[in-house]
Formats: sequence, structure tokens, C-alpha cells
Amino acid sequence: MNSKIGGSTKFCYSDSESCLHHLKATGYDFAELDLGLPTKPNKFFEDKLKSLRKVIPILSAHLPGINYTEEEIEKCKKFIEILSDQGTHLFVIHLFSQNLRTEDYFDFKVKKLNDLSDFAKSKDSLLVLENTEEDLITLRKVFDEIPKIDFCLDIGHAYLFGKEKHCISLIENFSYLLKHIHMHDNVGGFSAKSDLHLPIGDGNINFTPIFEKLKEANYSGNITLELHNADKESRRISMQRVRELIL
Repeated sequence: MNSKIGGSTKFCYSDSESCLHHLKATGYDFAELDLGLPTKPNKFFEDKLKSLRKVIPILSAHLPGINYTEEEIEKCKKFIEILSDQGTHLFVIHLFSQNLRTEDYFDFKVKKLNDLSDFAKSKDSLLVLENTEEDLITLRKVFDEIPKIDFCLDIGHAYLFGKEKHCISLIENFSYLLKHIHMHDNVGGFSAKSDLHLPIGDGNINFTPIFEKLKEANYSGNITLELHNADKESRRISMQRVRELIL
């Protein structure tokens, strides 16, 4: 595998520029911008992005969590437009939303994602759907109905809800769509509270068979580490462990 290893600005409680300097000093290849609140796609963000890109390459961005309102979709489009125009061309989004159960609003969400993926394509960019709590059947339906959306495998999420081999199944079923990976550790569990985003090696996930399966699938995309409030040494150790896994 020749994947680049990046770090997310999610959970960075300092300002974004300090976080990016932190990632660069630790030896990461790129940054993934988290676009959750209070970030807004305005002129200030556009100008700030130009200075951030001078610190470290920004190869991907995580769109904010949404409830699929028209206003939120337009906000995501504006983020995609600004970042694409400055050279970032991969955008992560969740199917899960706080106020809309997917099983009750599946068609509604698919329609909105179709629109958003079309827009990303028009900007020569990829929209990738990250797994959260979804099962294989639900994800298969999404990918069947939205031909322009790709897949972001979140290894930590796949280990939750008692689905020990879910990650392997996701790779086996969707490797042809796999364009990006999110990586963090946890100790398992059955709720969002168990989504701890620990440094690699601090939880119970056995990453070795997962990376063996990724190598079988000839995965060559990038990997973003999403670590909760990690210090410089935890980031460095996590990055080194991932570099060993991809050899």
C-alpha cells in the first residue's frame, strides 16, 4: 500500500492553524479539515483556507453533520465549491443524522445525497459516504441508488455495536467503491458513547487482519487518523503504527 497518512482537525480544541502545524511537526502527510460548527463557508473561511494550505496539504474535508435540510445541503455545496477551487477534492459525509432516522427517511436522504454528489462531480471532486451505524443492506441500497457516491471506511465505527467482523465485510462488499479510510481505536460497545476515537493501539481493535484484507483489495487511497484530543506523542505513535501496517 502506498497510502498517505493524514490527521483530522476534528477534536482539535486549539485554532485550526495550530492544529495543522501540530500535524506537520508530527510527520503527517496531509490534513483533513473538519467543517463542523462554528465553521461557515464564507469569505473569511475562503481567505483563511489559503493560509492554512501553506502549512500542510489539505487533501480531504469532512462535511458537517446535517439533517438534510435545503439550507444545510446548500451550505455543503458552498464548502465543496470553496475547497475544490483551492485543490481539495474529496469530501466525507454521513448518512446518519440526529433528527431523521434513516429507515424512515431513506428516500429523502438518498435524493439529497444524489444532488450533492452530482454537485461534487461538477467540481471534479468525490463525495464519499462514511459508515456509522448502517448495516450492509442499507449501505448497498445507497450505493445502488447513487452511482456517483463512493465509500469512506471508518474502521472505528465498524467495530461498534457488537459487529466484530463488520469491517472485513465492508471491505469485501464495497472495496470497488473504497476511496478513503478513517482510522481510530475503541474498546467496542453498543452506542455512540463508545465511539471514543482513541489513539491506535489504545483500544481493542485488531488492525492486522483489516489491513491484510485492504492489501488483498489493492487499496491505494489515503488514511485519515481521527483522534480525540491526542497530544503530539500519541499522534506520532499512532502514525508510526499505521505506517507499519501498510508496509
